[in-house]
Amino acid sequence: MSQNLDEFAGNSAADADQARIDAEDCGRLIEVARTEKGWSRTHLAETAGVPETEVIAFEEGRTSPVEPMLSTLLQAMGHI
Repeated sequence: MSQNLDEFAGNSAADADQARIDAEDCGRLIEVARTEKGWSRTHLAETAGVPETEVIAFEEGRTSPVEPMLSTLLQAMGHI
C-alpha cells in the first residue's frame, strides 16, 4: 500500500478529537512522513532526541499513549 503525507493532512483537528486515532495509523503517518523526507529511523530518532527503539515501536503501532510521541516526531520533521 502506497500512501503519501497529503492523504493524512485532510483531517482537521476537530475530526481528530472526535475520531479514535489508533496507534497503527499514527505509526503509518510517521513512517510515510519520514520516508518522504528521505530520513532513516536513526536520523529521525537523533533529530527528535529519542531512542531509535522508540521510533521503531511507534511506527509499528506499539506505543501508547500516541499523542506525546506523535507530536515529538512530527515536530522533529517540521510538520508542527
